[in-house]
Amino acid sequence: MFVVIPCYNEPDIIPTLNSLADCFPPNQNVSVLIVVNDGSDAPPEAVAQNILTLELIEKWQLHHPDCFFKIRRFYAHALPQKWAGVGWARKLGMDEAVRQIVKGVLTDGILVSLDADCTVSPNFLHTIELAFRENPLSNFFTINFEHPYESIELSSPLREGIVRYELHMRYYRNALQWCGYPHAIHTVGSSFTLKASAYVKQGGMNRRKAGEDFYFLQKLVLLENYGNIPGATVFPASRISDRVPFGTGAALKKWVSGGTELYSTYSLEAFNHLIPLFAKASRFWSMEKAEINAIFGNLNQALKSYCENTQAMAQVLELKRNCSSANVFEKRFFHLFNAFWILKYLNFAHETSLSREELHKESVILLHYLGIQADMGVSNEQLLEIFRNLDKNN
Repeated sequence: MFVVIPCYNEPDIIPTLNSLADCFPPNQNVSVLIVVNDGSDAPPEAVAQNILTLELIEKWQLHHPDCFFKIRRFYAHALPQKWAGVGWARKLGMDEAVRQIVKGVLTDGILVSLDADCTVSPNFLHTIELAFRENPLSNFFTINFEHPYESIELSSPLREGIVRYELHMRYYRNALQWCGYPHAIHTVGSSFTLKASAYVKQGGMNRRKAGEDFYFLQKLVLLENYGNIPGATVFPASRISDRVPFGTGAALKKWVSGGTELYSTYSLEAFNHLIPLFAKASRFWSMEKAEINAIFGNLNQALKSYCENTQAMAQVLELKRNCSSANVFEKRFFHLFNAFWILKYLNFAHETSLSREELHKESVILLHYLGIQADMGVSNEQLLEIFRNLDKNN
């Protein structure tokens, strides 16, 4: 088992190591690969912090000689500015894990993706090991995550911001599932695990500066055979950050600076418009062109325009000609109409015809559609706990 941790300008790596050391040791050998990294354009203070981090890790190792896991630390210094970032750092760590597996003549291994500002529940490593043992065909698992918004160290604005940010994430995933998209997963870089063989099959991690987790996991779902681990938890830091252009830290920085983006979210109406397209997608396989044309013609105007812009119907007809059965067609249908396609449609719809709606209101309405009664007077914290339980039981 290899825990891969990219680390840039990070002052809080020691709590992460302490948290891992407090885990119940799994039966497998565990290596923690920490990729301290910076770009050629990194500011001097970030480079200085990276050097300090490397020293702190070394001191931690000296003070924990009997730790059940081995630490390997790497310093990827002055990476080319074009690609330097969390994606490349995560890739370097995971590629190294694969090299060690090959060198050790092992049949496979488990890669665990974590971040340098996270802590984990004590059963984290053991539960991951158990998940793969009990589900030997599974290629990857997402892992439950919870931002610790109840921490007394958080200011009120920061606490409200992190609750809204995570509520948006969980609203979005559940709305995707509600509208019929079969691969509605959380794509959080600090909370997934996969087989090394699956990593290699899909060409490894990308080098994106941010959002590398989203693109990588959307490739992994094409392999199918995946799941969610609800019984272990990753606790990402609830703090401001400017290390990546978007994500938790960037969203919170905007929020405490007076930004209003976390008040709203994609309207549930936009997801509702996808239901006629996604419902029983396999039916397209046995339809004539005129019938398919009628379905696309009756879609909501914004969705219909987006389908025209992306030549969606032509792609469905092409797919229909190249599939041997309705089951094969349906699988490949959602390779076309994937999470990235949906995200671009949502942005298009809200730029052209729909307005973003209040996050609290849309979350309550979605719960009603899911058969869960929640009053409009319920707090965002209470809503978040409801959605957390939904995701754990998904």
